Amino acid sequence: MLRQLCAVFFAAAIAAASSGCSSQAQSGEDETTTDLRSIARAYDSVIGMRRKPPRSVDEIKQVLVDFHDVGWVGPPDEVLISSRDGQPYVIILDVDLGAEISKDVLAYEKKGAEGKRYVLLTSRDVIQMTDDEFAQASFAQRHKPTGE
Repeated sequence: MLRQLCAVFFAAAIAAASSGCSSQAQSGEDETTTDLRSIARAYDSVIGMRRKPPRSVDEIKQVLVDFHDVGWVGPPDEVLISSRDGQPYVIILDVDLGAEISKDVLAYEKKGAEGKRYVLLTSRDVIQMTDDEFAQASFAQRHKPTGE
């Protein structure tokens, strides 16, 4: 367990260096953006620990549990669900983020709100897209949103 926690800390330190590290929303940052940034950190940490991308949401959730235990993020079950639409975030799995930086969608709100949804790009940027922009977006792993 100590070795795993050290690996989580190391991977989180690397992820935090580029995206900030706080369980609190950054100034002016809403909860959805904070959730998606936390998911990005956990995704990066899985890659850092296992040398391969996560293949299940449970792998990401376990890292979020570890992050929560040290006070870096809120409760994992809350982080993984959008407060805007009440749905679990859709996270595209098995994406090698080290291969190349792109603007492909890595995770997103299932429904969003008011004709917009937040998305996490493989570049680790979090942006809002209109439904039209989302329909035209490029997704990691050639993912195709279904009925969302």
